[in-house]
Formats: sequence, structure tokens, C-alpha cells
Amino acid sequence: MDTQSNLLRITARVIIATFIVLVMIVGKTFLVPFAWAVMIAMAGYPMLNNLEKRTKMPRTLINGLFLLGLLFLLMGTGLFFYKELSHIFSDMPELAGAVSERLHNLSVTLREKGIDLPDNFDRSYFTAWAQAHSGIFVNILSGIGVNIWNILLIMFYMFFLLYYRDLVFAFFSKKYNDPKRMVAVRSQFNQSLAIVRSYIFGLLVLTLVSAVMNYIVLLIFGLEFALFFALFLAVLNLIPFIGNPLGLLTIFIFAAITNDTMLTPLLIMASLFVANFLQDNMVRPWLMGDKMKLNAFAIFVSIIIGGMIWGVSGMILFIPITGIIKVILESSRETEHYAIFLSELPAKPKENKGLVTRDITAA
Repeated sequence: MDTQSNLLRITARVIIATFIVLVMIVGKTFLVPFAWAVMIAMAGYPMLNNLEKRTKMPRTLINGLFLLGLLFLLMGTGLFFYKELSHIFSDMPELAGAVSERLHNLSVTLREKGIDLPDNFDRSYFTAWAQAHSGIFVNILSGIGVNIWNILLIMFYMFFLLYYRDLVFAFFSKKYNDPKRMVAVRSQFNQSLAIVRSYIFGLLVLTLVSAVMNYIVLLIFGLEFALFFALFLAVLNLIPFIGNPLGLLTIFIFAAITNDTMLTPLLIMASLFVANFLQDNMVRPWLMGDKMKLNAFAIFVSIIIGGMIWGVSGMILFIPITGIIKVILESSRETEHYAIFLSELPAKPKENKGLVTRDITAA
């Protein structure tokens, strides 16, 4: 009977987990903006709560000012990228001409070394293609109505989540009606807030530090549009695994096209690699510390599963979600042992030779 009950329990949990994953995939359009809203609201909750207590301002006004600030920041960032990309693609004919010139020189060099290749690099073709397609990317950027709609949805969700935040504690107090249980619930809530806050604000500060370091490197080597590429690489660093290599490759190609020698692009790549190494091994641990308390394998799996379910947003959001799941698992005796698989290795106890000697002597 025990074996059958355990099997039924495991089967039920597998079915529930499968159902949750299916709901997350089918409801992606709703759940992704809502998850972003929940994470940002949790990160801003302590600040807004303290501000409301100190200033005695209406909650509606405080939440509205907070959301307006976020909206202006996003609009300013989007406008900056739009203008910089417009300038870059307006120079596409010159860049395409430089590419065709490099390819032509390469064919000539190979022919001098005995490698006879037909010179099929038509420079006029690249120039004509650039002139005909230079506005495509600008049109794509101007037509991101879905993304703009998602941003507006996130703003609306955040406003209501922050305005009705007291309903969460009202629900748990009504459900449990036990002061001791409510203390445990508040403790779990505060731990979840600390995880999300440290993660979100850590990412923001790390992105800013990364942008400054990248800008200094690119400015030293005189790369055109240095500020744009510095912010571009810093934002792509938010995407685990693929963001940084993609950004470095883009900068390397642009630097190779706009410079006469390959030495400058190689030096830029080496300098950016050193800057990223310092960020990952010095700046990131200092900003985020060990508040997540997740092992590297749990973070890796969270990124992979998040990317499979929600794409890029999932790769970013599933890390704090996993941290919250770990807090929930640790709150119950029935599930706390599962949290071990998400935790770091326990510290090895230090051997006390004096104590061992005394024990042996006493024996």
C-alpha cells in the first residue's frame, strides 16, 4: 500500500508539473508581462512602502510617479538606440563599400600567393544593396507595436499590484488566522523580496558599470558610435550565454570594417574580454553577493528551461523565480529536503586538533 501511495503521489506531482509548464507555454502572452510586473513591483516595494510611510503621500500618486519615471527611462533608452541605429544604417553605403574593398583586396592578396580565385566581389552590388535596404531595420524598430503594448501592460499590472499589495497579507491572515503562521509568512515574503531586489538592482547596477567600462575601452581605441556599442554590449550581457558573444562579434565586425588594420579590432576584443572578466569575477559578486543562495547548476538549468518556455525573458526571470521556489520549499518540513538540490555545497567543518587530543587523552 505504501508503494502504491508513493507512486500515486509521484504521478500526481508529475502531472501537476506538466500542467503548469503547459499553462506557462500557452499563456505566454499574458504571463511574461505579468511576471515582469511582479518582479519589478517586488523590487520596488520596500522603497515605495517606506516613501509612503515617511511622506504620507497618497499611494496612487507615489505609484504613478514611480511608473512615470520607469516609462521615461525606457522611452529615453529606446529613443537613443533608435537614433543611433538610424545614423549607423544611414552610413551603410560607405560601410558596404569598405566591406567590398576588403574582400577585393583579399582576393588580390590570395592571387599574389598563388591562389587563383576569380574576382567576383562586385563593389557596386554592395553599395546598391545597402542603399536599397538601409531603411529596413529602422522600419522594424518603428513597428514594434507588440513590445510597446507589452510595456504598457507591465505598467498597468505594476500599478494594480503595488496599489493592492495589502490584499496579500489580508489573504494569508484570513486563511491561517494564526499569529505564528503569519510571522512565518512574512518571513518568507521578506526573503523573496530580498532575492528579487538584490537580483533586479544588481542587474541594473551591473549593466551601468558594464556600459561605463565598455565606453572607456571603446573611447580609448576611437571606435565610432562608442556610446551606442557600449550600451549595446551592456544590455546584451543581460542575456545569459548568447548575449555577450553576440555583442562582441558585432563590435568586432564593425571595428574591422571601419579600421585599416586588424590590430585595433583585436585589441578592442582583448580589452573588452578583460573588462568582462573583471565584471564577472569582481563587480558581480560584490553587487549580488550570495543572496540568491543558488548553486551554479540550478542557475544553469533555470536559464535553459526559462529560455525554452519564455525565450529571453525566461532566461532572465527564471533565476529569481527559482530562488523564490527555494524559499517556499525551505518553509515546509515536507519539502525542505528538496531545497538541498538548489543550494550550495555545505561548508566543511573545521577540524579542531586540540579538541581531538583532549578527547583521546580523556579516553
